[in-house]
Amino acid sequence: METRWKRMRFERGWSQRDVLRRLAVAARRQGVALPAEESVKKALSRWENGHSRPTSFYYGLLAEVFDLPADAGPVPVAGPKPGTVTAELAQMRAEVGRLAELVSHLAAVA
Repeated sequence: METRWKRMRFERGWSQRDVLRRLAVAARRQGVALPAEESVKKALSRWENGHSRPTSFYYGLLAEVFDLPADAGPVPVAGPKPGTVTAELAQMRAEVGRLAELVSHLAAVA
């Protein structure tokens, strides 16, 4: 079964890796780091094949990636509930991601 996620990806000529990169960028804009790429790739495959549906958090990211209107599906959420271990982990992952980008940039200009 082909879902709209797969159809929209094909319409844009994107690979799953392209979508994954765009999801990561959208998540960073929200200050959230995604789980390991392989985990998100497996989830994307399941969404595309209709085996599962994205959570409201991932739906929000997908809506941004595919430029969907806010009322086209579940209400997106910004991320994990503040003050939880999950939220703290997400913050740490986002900070590590920012630091890795900074190191990469500094290595390129050095």
